[in-house]
Amino acid sequence: MKNSKLFTALAIPTFLLVSAISFSQDRTCGTTDYMDQQLQDPEYARQYFEKQARFEQLLQEFKASGSTSSSRMNPIIVPVAVHFPEANESDRSCLEALAQNQIDILNDDYKATNSDINLWNSASSNYPGVNPGVANIEFCIATQNHPTGLDPELQEGNPAITIGYDFGGGNNQDFNWGGYFNIVVRSIGGGVLGFSPLYGSISSGQAVTIAPSYFGSGSGCSSSGVNPSAPFNKGRTTTHEVGHFFNLSHTWGNSGGCGDDDGVSDTPNISGPTYGCPSNGSVGGCSSGLPSLTMNYMDYVNDACMYMFTEGQIDRVDSYILTQQSAFNSNVVSCGSTDPDFVLNSSTPTVETCTDEAVFEISFSTLNGFNETVSLSLSNIPNNSSASLSQTNISNDGNITMTVTGLSQLFTAQYIITVNASSASINKSLDLTISIVSGPCESSGDMEYATAIDGVLFNTLENLDASGKVAPYSDFTNLSTDLNRESTYDLSVFINTDGNYPNGTLAWIDWNQDCVLDEQTEEYVLGVTTNTANGLTTNSPLAITVPSDAILGSTTMRISNKYGDWPTPCETEFDGEVEDYTINVMTTLSVTDNTFGQLKIHPNPNNGSFALELQSTSKEAISVDIFDISGRKVYQRKFENTINFKGQINLGNVTSGLYLRTISDGERQTTKRIVIQ
Repeated sequence: MKNSKLFTALAIPTFLLVSAISFSQDRTCGTTDYMDQQLQDPEYARQYFEKQARFEQLLQEFKASGSTSSSRMNPIIVPVAVHFPEANESDRSCLEALAQNQIDILNDDYKATNSDINLWNSASSNYPGVNPGVANIEFCIATQNHPTGLDPELQEGNPAITIGYDFGGGNNQDFNWGGYFNIVVRSIGGGVLGFSPLYGSISSGQAVTIAPSYFGSGSGCSSSGVNPSAPFNKGRTTTHEVGHFFNLSHTWGNSGGCGDDDGVSDTPNISGPTYGCPSNGSVGGCSSGLPSLTMNYMDYVNDACMYMFTEGQIDRVDSYILTQQSAFNSNVVSCGSTDPDFVLNSSTPTVETCTDEAVFEISFSTLNGFNETVSLSLSNIPNNSSASLSQTNISNDGNITMTVTGLSQLFTAQYIITVNASSASINKSLDLTISIVSGPCESSGDMEYATAIDGVLFNTLENLDASGKVAPYSDFTNLSTDLNRESTYDLSVFINTDGNYPNGTLAWIDWNQDCVLDEQTEEYVLGVTTNTANGLTTNSPLAITVPSDAILGSTTMRISNKYGDWPTPCETEFDGEVEDYTINVMTTLSVTDNTFGQLKIHPNPNNGSFALELQSTSKEAISVDIFDISGRKVYQRKFENTINFKGQINLGNVTSGLYLRTISDGERQTTKRIVIQ
């Protein structure tokens, strides 16, 4: 990717530290500024906008299915962990009670069982067609199977509440707490009550951050400085910030003004926030007769005067939960429905493809001791195609793969295949959509000059031929290699510059299999190279990490080399050459990911020198590789293995910034980010 940068969860965001906002009785949310800062990182921005596009598609499917806020099944349990990094352990009983108080408020606010929802009766006449939404979720503090080695006072069977634990090293993301919905209560500064990422990530351990004076309600816990303060002392700051995490914008949109909107049809369009405690219908909106919905949780009024979400907002919340359900840790909570049940879900309910094959990942999770065998079958398979499941019976938590082939025989259209799941007591189904689209664009150089691609090496793919250019375009899609999600591989390209001339070389990999080679999200820069005959490009080997959300199955990799400029993915008749290859994206790693015992890197951030500690059961050497943000390997070393390994890494004079480190012992592998200051 051009000048890509790795995402980092920043420490307490700069905008909060330098904010010139003075404290007042007006609500101040830091989410917009936080997201503006995060989106300056191109890789974070790419992932964010891809997630939003998938979310909007799922939302439309969700609405079309009729599963709106008036049509509910059993609620989805959201396992919660609450963190007080600045509090006192001696205050644990008070803090646990306050955390449960805040969770009770969240459940009431999101399920519209809050005691002040009756205020809507008198307000509703000002907002025809608007109704309170009821979310299909239940927040529950985790009580079992806690992460170990993090907080010595966190005892099994007690609520997942850490005290004095430095969550994320001061960041609002901690991979140790992936799989939980995290709330961090810590000082923020600048008069900001709280902030959250929009569309937060459960799997990576992102968190909602709340200032200590605005968490929960009641008298608080004075000795730890967590004291709910009026007029924001009813726990609604957390309700508001959780809304952001669940992909709700402020009711006036991101930047404000009548040209902006929150993307929800039943919240009146307004130009900006409302403060204080206005009377019903007294604040005008952008359209005549549609006043501001000031009592909405996503506005800025005082806690006592906000008391509802709309049905449209809750549709977005429920859709978000569906995208994250498979990421929630199982067997960590003891609340919710006690009926044995199972959940069938797919993180990719729709696959767009122009290839002959589509692959879906389906997760199977048991609830409340469900122990029956579930039989799986398929229906609605399109004519002239075939579909199969990796297994037809399942009884334990795990993943099933559905593979559909013969798609090249189908017309350009959408096709829905139904997965049927039946046990002795429960029958369920899951609809998965295949969208057939047109193939990748054509691209080719010309034969006038010798500017050429002389060879490609990528994982097990090897195509080396120094005999010169034989065609302006070469279809090598019969050559392929298997790549695993989140693993990193070196791509090396050999070229002929036809003399002392500059050549630009790029690669594209269609990770989302939409048959469009995206120049922003799927492009890799192999460098500008001069005066080379059958030599490597300047950025070869280039380390490429397979995105965690890359669509499974076969896709296209295109390599293009051009004299005097960068090629584009669909360019023709230029001085250069184009080659296409096949990449097979796999779901499982050849080595187990993230399973090292007691893995520690300290300090992080660091100055290029840091200690590495881990537990290993392998007899193989410990391999440590460090990559910079352009994908170049800057460090590689192997250490003699010991069960309790300790090693010192010294990167020398590297520039400050974000780096990716991969650690492997032959049996296990983990890839994480480090920050060099």
